[in-house]
Amino acid sequence: MQRDSSTRRPSRRPLWVALGLLTAALAGVVLFLLLRPGREEVAPGAKAPAAAGAEKRARYRNRALLRGAHEAPPEARPTISGHVYTTDGSTLADVTVVASAFEVAGNVLTTAGTAKSDEAGRFELTLPDGTYQLSASVEGYGTTSTTAHSGQTASLVLPKSGVIEGRVLDERGEPVRRFSIDVLSPVTEDDPAPPPLFSRVFESPDGSYRVAQLPSWPIILRATTAEHAPAFSPFVRVRPGEVEKVDLTLPKGCTLTGRAVDPSGAPLPGVFVDAESLLAAGQMSNVALEAAAQAQSEDDGSFVLPNVPKGTIAVRGYDGANAVSTVNVDVAGCDDIAPVKLVMSPGGSIAGVARGADGAPLAGVRLTLLQRRIGFVNTMSDAEGRYRFDQIPSGPIRMTAQHGERTRLVDLEVEEGKETEQDVSLPPGGTSEIRGRVTASGQPLPGVRLTLATPFADDNSIGLYSPVTAEDGSYRVSAISPGLYMISVESTIAGAGVQVKPGEVATVDLRVPDAPPAGGASPPPPPPQ
Repeated sequence: MQRDSSTRRPSRRPLWVALGLLTAALAGVVLFLLLRPGREEVAPGAKAPAAAGAEKRARYRNRALLRGAHEAPPEARPTISGHVYTTDGSTLADVTVVASAFEVAGNVLTTAGTAKSDEAGRFELTLPDGTYQLSASVEGYGTTSTTAHSGQTASLVLPKSGVIEGRVLDERGEPVRRFSIDVLSPVTEDDPAPPPLFSRVFESPDGSYRVAQLPSWPIILRATTAEHAPAFSPFVRVRPGEVEKVDLTLPKGCTLTGRAVDPSGAPLPGVFVDAESLLAAGQMSNVALEAAAQAQSEDDGSFVLPNVPKGTIAVRGYDGANAVSTVNVDVAGCDDIAPVKLVMSPGGSIAGVARGADGAPLAGVRLTLLQRRIGFVNTMSDAEGRYRFDQIPSGPIRMTAQHGERTRLVDLEVEEGKETEQDVSLPPGGTSEIRGRVTASGQPLPGVRLTLATPFADDNSIGLYSPVTAEDGSYRVSAISPGLYMISVESTIAGAGVQVKPGEVATVDLRVPDAPPAGGASPPPPPPQ
């Protein structure tokens, strides 16, 4: 059964509740985009394989980058810099830090740049102006990550890692000798897609594998190989020093065929098509995981997606002339699957005025849309505070407006063929203040970014503040309104909540723990800024 997701209107979650889900969504970023067995990967910055006639159509473009960012010479580009720490407060040298961006599709990340931390644990990345997911990983430590705009400080804290080991078998119970293992952060289908936290191809006579680079939060393992659909594990969480055993059985997959067309039914060549598994996740939206199938439509619009697992599959289409289009397909068995009709449409628009905390139009505000289908889409407000987004898929979407350390997060609904008007103001000022200090094992953590989030009940939006700690680990956010604040240290599980009264100076010190509490739910990494 095929369902057009553009007509789906899920119940709107309160943004304050959604914030916790959003923060978990951006925990992961890929370290290495390896060539997986049975799958043709697109190299970072390279074009996808072209179908005949595909060059006639505009290709999907990475809208996480600001206009003109590619053309700026390297010496004029802003940097993203920071330090890599351990949870005992020490700096880590020779750590690989990777910046990833949505280059070929809004839910497929590719590597945009890499750097190594020096002897003082410092790294610096020079990239075109835009939004990136950063990850730092080294053997024996858990991968961690955060999201950063160009010009920001983004330090990363790595915990000691636990271990997952097990075997990969086929449907007959025989060991698979060559396969890849990916460590995935569970991501709701409403939020930007993180690629694997860890990805490696294993050659193993008995199908065995071992992973010792695991984050502090729950993850899902994915095994893939040629001629099979991927296998997904249940949620797994491993504390430092512990060893968990997880065996994975690869099922036989199904083949989805279909055609990409415009609203009139005319075939569209050169559309990049991929498939994602949607896994039920209780009261949350479905968790979306890449299902290892990608294709490009031919001259007649036809495409083939091989080795697709059973269950609910989101088939997504990307090109440069339309909004991202999605069709959900229920795959109960491999026989008699109806061809997928993927209708590519222009989508809707969002426009409005960005304003300061005083309500006056403000130039230079960075506005970012974030959602599973589009990843990140950036623009800047002009001299009159005006901004505009076009070719946005219909349905619910989130938008942030950021200027300096202040950000506002709002929920929007986009309708096909219509313009959504949305003015957005930065969080209001006030007479309250929050200050404190961030430490790990008693040592201060300088250059670490925090997120302070507070709900605004009048419009169901969230105010966000992103201070960076000083050399002594201290931070301070002043001239804020009273209310409830959730405070977290980015890329860590350290967090706290505080109710701030009018005119009050609240002190909240945060200690980065060596490991999450036994049996307790860990607060997820913070949201994008």
